[in-house]
Amino acid sequence: MRALPPLRDGSRIENPSLLAQALSDGLPPAFSGRRLVQMSDEQEHDAITIDTLSTPPVKIRAAPLTKRVIALAIDSLVLAFLWLILYLVYPHRFADVAGLLDYPVLGSLGILSFLYYFVLEGLWAATVGKSAVGLIVLDSNGDSCSFAASFKRNLLRFVDWLPLLYAVGAIAVLLSSHRQRIGDRLAGTVVTQKPEKDSLPPPAPFLFH
Repeated sequence: MRALPPLRDGSRIENPSLLAQALSDGLPPAFSGRRLVQMSDEQEHDAITIDTLSTPPVKIRAAPLTKRVIALAIDSLVLAFLWLILYLVYPHRFADVAGLLDYPVLGSLGILSFLYYFVLEGLWAATVGKSAVGLIVLDSNGDSCSFAASFKRNLLRFVDWLPLLYAVGAIAVLLSSHRQRIGDRLAGTVVTQKPEKDSLPPPAPFLFH
């Protein structure tokens, strides 16, 4: 069994299931009250390390590609529904194919798509699709994605989308050890699996004294 880092009082935790208790008071907000799963050596090699001020570094895994694809598909369906609403509001703009290629129409669709990702990830660090498959966007400190980070990562989403169906973004993700697309690299964010809620939260701090 791999030895775990010593606690602040010099004692050691012999049971890996108590790792969350050792780190609970110093974890970034996104991990507070959640259970950390110990990684294998292969997973740890590709893990993303987050430095904290009061605890040993926390290592997290980038989100699996399959879950990101499913999340993207769900978000695309949500956006299609929003575009349908836009069509019902402005039917004359979508009367024919030529209307779809009209710059005001393309601009409206682009702004609506940007706002969808920007607002949801700024508020909850996840879109509808990401929440459905248990993913979350974190910054380099392990905190939930802020509005500033969300703005940066989604500002270049149209570049990741080029030339069609996120081709550039897919290549960038595959070439990145942290599975980051171009927008993530600009914002310093990473998409990871949301830690599971701990059904047995650690005891109150005074019980350790």
